[in-house]
Amino acid sequence: MTILKKAKNFLAPLPVILVTTRLKVNDVVKDNIIPLSWVGVVDSRPDLININISKGKYSGDIIRKTEQFGVCIPTYKYLEQVDKCGCTHGDKVDKFELVNFSKIEAKQINVPLIRECPINMECELEDIIPFKTHEMFIGKIVKTHIDDEYILEDGNPDFKKIDILCYVNGEYWVLDRKVGNLFFTGKR
Repeated sequence: MTILKKAKNFLAPLPVILVTTRLKVNDVVKDNIIPLSWVGVVDSRPDLININISKGKYSGDIIRKTEQFGVCIPTYKYLEQVDKCGCTHGDKVDKFELVNFSKIEAKQINVPLIRECPINMECELEDIIPFKTHEMFIGKIVKTHIDDEYILEDGNPDFKKIDILCYVNGEYWVLDRKVGNLFFTGKR
């Protein structure tokens, strides 16, 4: 086994999500999308997630001001749109228009969600934890939307149909297949 000269974080895969924000200044509304992969679950009572944004980013500034954001899970079908959102700046370009995503209004927060994403979550900001290069925004999920095409009878998403997009060490990947259920070895 090789030990690298420099320690690296190769935790993978990471989900690719689209975070949406809305800023209203002097009756002008600016909606934005930022793709992220440094995200995760924080807690389940209440449901809390974290998103990590580089310091000084436009989206982080908006979240700090408005204390809300959307988390939208895209499919592989929208890989090009996701990547374009990451190559442009929301303070200079209307990313919804750029990639032709349809807005749907959230029910509890004043942020647009993305119709093309099969899962959309409305989040209210709970905390911000600063690090050297990034800020971790912890959001409480207050509403979850699942497109009817991707929902199972038990109310859970059909992840096989969703074709989730993942990030692995500078590359995009998709999940290939289900290999088992959680705790399957304890049920023998």
